[in-house]
Amino acid sequence: MNRRKAIAGIVLFGGAVYAGVRGLRLFSTADLSQLPGHRALIAELAEMIIPRTDTPGAKDAVAEDFIITMIKDCTPRKSQYNFMQGLSDVTAYTRRHYGCTFMECTQEQRTEVTAHFEERDRPFSGLAGKVSRKLSGDAFFQTLKRYTIQGYCTSKQGATKGLAYDYVPGAFRGCVPLQPGQKCWAT
Repeated sequence: MNRRKAIAGIVLFGGAVYAGVRGLRLFSTADLSQLPGHRALIAELAEMIIPRTDTPGAKDAVAEDFIITMIKDCTPRKSQYNFMQGLSDVTAYTRRHYGCTFMECTQEQRTEVTAHFEERDRPFSGLAGKVSRKLSGDAFFQTLKRYTIQGYCTSKQGATKGLAYDYVPGAFRGCVPLQPGQKCWAT
């Protein structure tokens, strides 16, 4: 046996093992019955994405209920698994680094935790990102951020107090300039 055949065999075997492990992960299902038990953690994570300032935050808009419903009913199985795994990862990460739960962390620690997971789950760009998303689904923080924003912007609190909302809109004008300091339009 020559060296090229040996190296090719090792690479092929390593690729097969990697594909097998990845395949088992892709076909495993998420235990969504535990999702309501994580309601408080989801609420706090959503509040870190859209905090309360002079406008209501994600907790005021009850974005966690929207997130739980969307994960259960409208999210592909791979992304459901990634989301549930991400919640477990947040719990393990805060225990390992700070010795407490996410709820017990200080505001600075929470900011560090969310920054870590946002960086960890940043998607690849270009073709690699498309292939990764197709094979393994959306990452935890991408899903959390997308559903937090959707839940906030479609809630009554978010649409009326966080965004500018016109109850009886007039004619459609596709491009309306905003005045300095004006909120963006909700609908």
